[in-house]
Amino acid sequence: MNVRQQEVLGMIVRKYVETARPVGSRYISRKLGLSSATIRNVMADLEDMGYIAQPHTSAGRIPTDRGYRYFIDSLMRVRSLSEQAAKSIQDEYSHAVRSLEGVLERTAHLISDMTNYVGLTLFSQYDKVYLDGASHIVEQPEFQDLRKLYALLRCLEQKRDLLNLLKEDFTTDALTIHIGKENVASSLSDCSVVTKGYKVKGKVSGRLGVIGPKRMVYEKVIPAVEFLADTVSDLLDELETR
Repeated sequence: MNVRQQEVLGMIVRKYVETARPVGSRYISRKLGLSSATIRNVMADLEDMGYIAQPHTSAGRIPTDRGYRYFIDSLMRVRSLSEQAAKSIQDEYSHAVRSLEGVLERTAHLISDMTNYVGLTLFSQYDKVYLDGASHIVEQPEFQDLRKLYALLRCLEQKRDLLNLLKEDFTTDALTIHIGKENVASSLSDCSVVTKGYKVKGKVSGRLGVIGPKRMVYEKVIPAVEFLADTVSDLLDELETR
């Protein structure tokens, strides 16, 4: 992909994430100071390469799973978590949390509150799953289709299935991002799942993160998930030593 194609793809992803509406050539041409014809040619190339698609009869384009993956791997600028956000998280945990269950339950709530997606924490040893913020899914335009919404909510209800879906990720504490059809379950084909492992006494013991639409603000989600995973590891080590 050449520089101009990268620039156009990045603009399509960011604008679509912001508006949930297909992005037209006119918007991009105004931003880049290039003719609409030039942008249409670039968009045609990106479509042929599988990075964007034209939904229905719309004149605009939206990112495909492959387009999101390229954006995340090559174009995304991850924001640092602000000092204010980091302090807010630490303040939340400063209240008495005396058990692993308490930490994980509060963490699911914190992730959901920070990102406006579904917060998820999993503890592999006892097959524990904590979810918070499922109502945020209803607010997303992608899930105005009731069949998609119903399938996703059923998936969230089957907590053991969520553990099975992420079991391959439990071998590492690395950040993982599963986009759309990269998810094993068809009910998550319109979602992205972003998780990172946390440790207890240096051993990977579970994962935490978010489930949201593919059209999520990855630059915001990733630093929040990474900071919370590190914070939870420290908290659980403290609990183990008491």
